[in-house]
Amino acid sequence: MKHRPFIMFILLLSIALLSGCWDRKELQDIDIVSAIGIDEGGDDLENRYRVTVQVINEGQIAGGQQGGKGDLSPVTTYTSTGSTIQETLRKIAPKLPQELFFPHLQLMVIGEDLARKKGIQDLFDWLERDSQFRTLFPILVVRNNSAKNVLEIMTSLEPIPSAKIVGGLESTQKTWGEYASSRADQVIQQLGGEAAHLTGIEIIGTKEEGSKLTNVQQISPKAELQIKGLAIFRNGKLQKWLDDDAARGATWVNNELTKTTLNLDCKKKKKGVAVDMMRSKTNIKVDIKNDKPVIYVSVRSESHISEVHCSMDLGKYENFEKLEKQLQKEIKDEVMMAIEAAKEEKSDIFSFGEYVNREDPKLWKKIDKKWNDEIFPETEVKVDVLAFIRRSGLRTKPYIK
Repeated sequence: MKHRPFIMFILLLSIALLSGCWDRKELQDIDIVSAIGIDEGGDDLENRYRVTVQVINEGQIAGGQQGGKGDLSPVTTYTSTGSTIQETLRKIAPKLPQELFFPHLQLMVIGEDLARKKGIQDLFDWLERDSQFRTLFPILVVRNNSAKNVLEIMTSLEPIPSAKIVGGLESTQKTWGEYASSRADQVIQQLGGEAAHLTGIEIIGTKEEGSKLTNVQQISPKAELQIKGLAIFRNGKLQKWLDDDAARGATWVNNELTKTTLNLDCKKKKKGVAVDMMRSKTNIKVDIKNDKPVIYVSVRSESHISEVHCSMDLGKYENFEKLEKQLQKEIKDEVMMAIEAAKEEKSDIFSFGEYVNREDPKLWKKIDKKWNDEIFPETEVKVDVLAFIRRSGLRTKPYIK
């Protein structure tokens, strides 16, 4: 008890020393960066990277108004080149009135030329070293264009383009299921191995018209940004794009698919029934046979019928069975398309190697170095799909007689 006054003194002193915001930054002293884009700079080492930052014009978006004064852009971009990302950002800093502020960074985009020629293996070291960055934002690869051009497109419905892109990515993942969000921390983890996959984005329309403020002042914008394609990487370099069913197949395998819609045949009418997939679960197991791994991919999904364009009577159970068999085949075909594409590029974007390692660590030590080049392309992958159609909606009798 005799030490109690001393302990109380220490506690009060600690409260005094720990309170306050010693590292606070006032809004008028910073320029908030909402997105960053990285492109190939040039062949010389002094201009290896071209970096673009998208800075928010706080006065234009204050109070949540779409256009602020109506004659100024809600964001401004600044670009520079350098031999490292950090050097380039330092070169950009003198162009702005205040200090660049990165903790609210929403998005990173990478130009396709850089991803194909030089690769992205060396791009993220500065992210993990700098305490300003939270590695939870998505990273996208720009398809057939540059990151700079994407960040200069004005977007409708959402005044800040980076917020529009992130919202579109999340919406696409939830409703269509083709492309999963590739967060910075996930990408860095993937690049620890030889294979990786990132979601793509492309410009629809002309960049020149899209960079004008008038692009958002009309009902139909001249240029739009669209989430499209799944980029397969090998040793940090872009190898191939997967689209549509093959891209969704990769999402099935990686157990990242939440909701989607598939079209099935209805009697003589092709793609006459729309089925909404509401739940899906993918399990991966490995069996070692004669020192060779065999991979088993098991998909279980539940769906309901959302639209019918033929005279099929859904009150009959046998019609449900026919549709379920079709659905199982459709899912299996998409999964196999993705697996075959990955094998062709010798890029294990599904992390099958990790499952082999867990099953037989000794075998994995023997085949680790030649997994992507030799073993994975020849590994047998068996796919089993069990799909259920639970409901037909409020109507069972056909609308079309």
